[in-house]
Amino acid sequence: MDRKVYFNIWTWLIILGVAFGLRLLFVQYDIWYDEACSWFTAIQSFPKGIINNLLTLDLQHTPLYFFMLNLWIKLFGDSEIAMRCLSLIFGFASVPMVYVVAKKITSTLNAILATAVVAVAPLLVFFSVEIRMYPIAVFLILLSLNYLIDFEQKGDKKSFVKLVISNLLLPYTLVGTIFYNLTLPLCYGYYLFKSNRDKFSSYIKAFGVEFLCLIPYFVLIGYYAKMRSIFVIKHEGGFAFPELVDLIRNFFGLDPVANVYWPSTEPYNLTFVFCLFVVVPCVYFIYGYVQGFKNSKSFNEVLYVLFALILFEFVTTSILEVNVLTSRYILYVLPPVFILSIMGLSDRITKLHLKIFVVAFFIAGACSTLMYSMEVPRYRTLSFKVVRTIADELKLDSRDIVIMPFGSDAPYYFKDKNSPRVFSFDFHKEARNPHNQKFYDKKQTEEILAGKRNQVVYDAVFSNAGFSDAHFEYFVNNVNGTVEKDRYVLMALFASDADSLVPIQDLRKSITSVQDIEDRRLEILLKKYLFDIRAYLDFDFILDKYWTKDNYTYILLRRK
Repeated sequence: MDRKVYFNIWTWLIILGVAFGLRLLFVQYDIWYDEACSWFTAIQSFPKGIINNLLTLDLQHTPLYFFMLNLWIKLFGDSEIAMRCLSLIFGFASVPMVYVVAKKITSTLNAILATAVVAVAPLLVFFSVEIRMYPIAVFLILLSLNYLIDFEQKGDKKSFVKLVISNLLLPYTLVGTIFYNLTLPLCYGYYLFKSNRDKFSSYIKAFGVEFLCLIPYFVLIGYYAKMRSIFVIKHEGGFAFPELVDLIRNFFGLDPVANVYWPSTEPYNLTFVFCLFVVVPCVYFIYGYVQGFKNSKSFNEVLYVLFALILFEFVTTSILEVNVLTSRYILYVLPPVFILSIMGLSDRITKLHLKIFVVAFFIAGACSTLMYSMEVPRYRTLSFKVVRTIADELKLDSRDIVIMPFGSDAPYYFKDKNSPRVFSFDFHKEARNPHNQKFYDKKQTEEILAGKRNQVVYDAVFSNAGFSDAHFEYFVNNVNGTVEKDRYVLMALFASDADSLVPIQDLRKSITSVQDIEDRRLEILLKKYLFDIRAYLDFDFILDKYWTKDNYTYILLRRK
């Protein structure tokens, strides 16, 4: 066997072996809240129940991933490992797919180096086994690029059809990939218009078909936008520059921020280790992309412009508070960006220099991910599963109720028949929708829809009753009325939520006008909600125990 071929085979085996091994490290971990939401949506009836859940409770995702997970659960069950394996298939398959794509537009060496980077990039490894749609979206982007390159190089109808199909799968899997679908025809269409009018005509016709097939997507997103515009509370905050810094760090660095799920504004400590593991790789990859962008020609220029525009659009919509600037929502652009960065670096530095950098990144990335995998189990357990652990320690069973203002809409760890019942009222989802008849009275709904949401909250806080008659009746009937004498209700308040359990007098003193509601609506609603719950429980329960442990504050009450 040729020595070079022998070396390449061993290189491939090492890259794929490390890639698979690192991803396996995260397969067995406890699931967190978003993953529990995936499970809850997927276990609904197919397809009606899933669609109904998306339209009434979720209000942000498209259904394809949940359809896939529904079938997967029917075949393999809904254990953490079983559900993660669906994502693992696509997360791992994306690694060799990077080589397939890169080999068609650059050298074999660059393709191997790009594959090595993707194999160990901590963010890609970590999300490769998420019980979410992100790893599938990453794979589909690479699949689309593969067929786009084939169409560019061959001009055959088969590649054309495959390109359209893979493009259609993207937004029905992950909402945010529509940036790719809409930006690609702008970039590639303009390129074809200048270079090949015949191919341009065929491409525009195909895009027309694709756009028609995306009409249901736009109808769904339009419905979501309409519903979210009337939300009483929302999660999207204003854009902050540190969020963009975090995005870049998580994309290219070897030491992601502690919370990769949501934007962080914590200051950085410029230590030697931080500079070596974060600043250096970020500088290399950004420099490589910029240089590739400047020096690229013809079709490759389309790719550089495409992904730069997608990032720009994502930041712009974040500034407009349409979405949140967090790594997972735009993860799908990362493997192509790595490919393009390696291509740019290969034009500006020597092969030896590039090889040394990638080998160092590969080793450091594997070590960093290994260390990160040792920290994740504790964070995940403390963020979700720990409530079930406490319930077991208290020997609670199906006669008891657990109340979690955060996370009760996806009670994965309370799914068995003998577990405590989880009161189905997740504050952050239920209180946001004015059409929710479990929380808002009819008159309140009408006033909120008329633009008087602040006045509704203000009046409720200063009334001598609960927030609404609807919430009072729903709570008393489903909690007070279903717990037997001497059995328990356990309130589990996540993180800072416990700080919101304050006397109503203190809440009222902090509000001087309706404008305070506008500025602090989420905070005020949560405080009123928690006060009401305690007041309702005090009718029929007595306090048994109050304590804080790890990331939760617990209140145990016994039925009189």
